[in-house]
Amino acid sequence: MSGIAFKTLGGEGQDIVLIHGFGSDRLSWLGNSPALLPLARVHALDLPGHGESSVDVGDGTPATLASRVRDCLDAQGLGRVHIVAHSLGGGIAMLLAAEDPQRVASLSLIAPAGLGTGVNRDFLSTYPALTDAESTAIQLRRLVTRPILINKMTVQRVLDQLNREGARDALRLIATQLVAHEGGIATASLEVAKLGIPRLALWGGSDAINPPDANRIAAFGGTNAMIAGAGHLPHIEAAKAVNTALVEFLQGLLAD
Repeated sequence: MSGIAFKTLGGEGQDIVLIHGFGSDRLSWLGNSPALLPLARVHALDLPGHGESSVDVGDGTPATLASRVRDCLDAQGLGRVHIVAHSLGGGIAMLLAAEDPQRVASLSLIAPAGLGTGVNRDFLSTYPALTDAESTAIQLRRLVTRPILINKMTVQRVLDQLNREGARDALRLIATQLVAHEGGIATASLEVAKLGIPRLALWGGSDAINPPDANRIAAFGGTNAMIAGAGHLPHIEAAKAVNTALVEFLQGLLAD
């Protein structure tokens, strides 16, 4: 069993699966899923160690998380899917596509691990250790260009998630393994490009957590765009611009 919490949000036709980033959960897509529902059947999941999923993350490597996602899709009876993913989720999506290209119809990636200069090590190590509202707010503000987006409710939700039994250890392991294996994700991105899987890469123009690497993005190919005035969470900070880019990219693929 994958131990992954999974929810179908609605829609009809082909399947889109939303995969969040490190420390987040499936609710991070609340500003994006309504734009996708007219195009397809949309699903969202919580990665192992996150949200409502099991805190059993195995060895915590991105490859293991990708395998758990594949098991989850199998358990849900999903075959070929379009994946929209952010940060860690984007890296996991590329590993899944490189390993099982028949499973992945397209990739829409937002600030994905493996295509940036490297996910900020300090953020990865600090996040699982957060215990109070003030330090949590300080860390979360690093993700955005508009600190006002980090409100008390967001901070409390993060702390509630971290306080789940076993969650901090799970996230520490995932963070350590992401640092160790991010180069392997970059290699997988080259395989995805070689396979010719339709792909989109979006980035916040002011991303300080995983700044874009121009050479890696060029080698990845496909369609790419920068979202001005956004940090590491452009799908939240600039949902309208991101939704427009996602719909423009996916609607032709989903009409086939």
